[in-house]
Order: sequence, then C-alpha cells, then structure tokens
Amino acid sequence: MRPEHPIVLITGASSGFGEATARLLASRGCHLALGARRVERVKTLAAELEKTYGIRTFAGLVDTRNTDLMEGFVRDAVEALGGLHVVVANAGLARGMDKLDSVLEEDWQAMMHTNVEGVIRTLKATLPHLRHAGWGHIFFIGSTAGHQVYEGGGAYCASKHAVRALVQTLRLELCGEPIRVTSVDPGMVETEFSLVRFRDENRAKNIYQGMTPLTGADIAECIRWALELPDHVDIDEMIVKPRDQASYTGAKVNRKS
Repeated sequence: MRPEHPIVLITGASSGFGEATARLLASRGCHLALGARRVERVKTLAAELEKTYGIRTFAGLVDTRNTDLMEGFVRDAVEALGGLHVVVANAGLARGMDKLDSVLEEDWQAMMHTNVEGVIRTLKATLPHLRHAGWGHIFFIGSTAGHQVYEGGGAYCASKHAVRALVQTLRLELCGEPIRVTSVDPGMVETEFSLVRFRDENRAKNIYQGMTPLTGADIAECIRWALELPDHVDIDEMIVKPRDQASYTGAKVNRKS
C-alpha cells in the first residue's frame, strides 16, 4: 500500500523544520506540496528541489489561520500532484515571555490561532485525501512545552499541550485505518523560532550560548526515520532534546563558559 514516491504536504515550509524536512524528503524521492505565508521563499525552494532531485513539487500561499486559504492550498496541491499521502503540520510560533497577567492579547491570540486552530484546519483539509489514498502518515510538530510548563510560557505551553491532546485523540480515532500519527516534540532548537519569539537577534542567540542546540535538520531526520519504518510501526510521540538539555523546560542545561 505504500507508494514508491509519497506525496508530502508541509505547512510552514519556508524555513526551519519545514524547509529542512522538505530538503531531506526530496532527497528520498518524495514529491512535495510546500506552503507558507512567505510564498516566494517556498516557490524558490520548490524550484530548487525539483531541479536537484527530479521530483514533482507544488508551492503556494497558505495561512493555517484562514480556513479558505488552507482548503484552497490543499485542493490545488492535490490537483497538481495527483494525491496526498503524508502531512507535516509544522506551522507554529511562540511570541514573547510575558507572564499570564501581562501577556499581550495579540501574542496569545497569534499562538492559539496558529498552533491550535491551524493544526485542526490542516487536519480537516488533508485527512479526506489520505483516506482516499488508502495509506498515510500525519506528523505534528509539538514541543517539550507540551509536557511541562514554565514561567513566562503560559500561553505557548497551553497551545502545545492542546496539540498533544489533538494528537492523542486523532491516534484513537484513526485506529484501524492505514494512517499513522506521530508527534515530534523538540526541546531547544536553533531556528528562526527564537528570533520570532523575542524580536531581538541578540536575545535569541543568548538562549543557546555555551551549548549545542538541535537544528532543523535533526528534526527532519526524526520525521524521515518514522516515515520510513515498516507500515505496522507507529511512533506515537518522540521527545527530542539536545544532549546539553536535561530538563523539558531548559532549567537544566549544560553550558560551557
């Protein structure tokens, strides 16, 4: 039932985990539907991967906060590529480190709209196509913040706890169908994530001072590994931290002076 060249849809594919996953899966012969709000970046990436690996690609605008845009992107991608087998629900963000009594409304709304509602929109738009294909795998990008909370991260942690609940519910609801469900939950990873969160390049870099964080490529490799396992094997949840990070929250980190 597994296709020789699975068709993979990735949201938030313009950078970070999404871009790294696109590059790795393209090298494995997967056809790609790449979506992001920064549409020119995904179009450039798609053209590069198509030329390098000889795969078929589709790239377009998608904002998981908008139902019409989400459904339109999936519809156009399926029409262009002829189907859909794998979904990487990667689009997400963190904003600020304010405590709950002072968190900005625009920040917590952005996190809830993207991290929670966006995942539901992605699932609803794509799942019918995976069922039609008769084989599928859905990946969610969670976080260690979905396992333990920390001060200044209340809204973000709440959003990632919600994603974990969605993943676990979907795993129950799809039991008996030929569709696997995996949540990859990273700890400290150096991507544009911290820059978006702090809106300050120096502060973002200081988070990783003296330690070796994960990279987007590390998370992409986790996705590739889970995807290429035999069909009867489902990796429900993968908690991935750098060796230097012992705690979920980053309270225990080995930093070299």
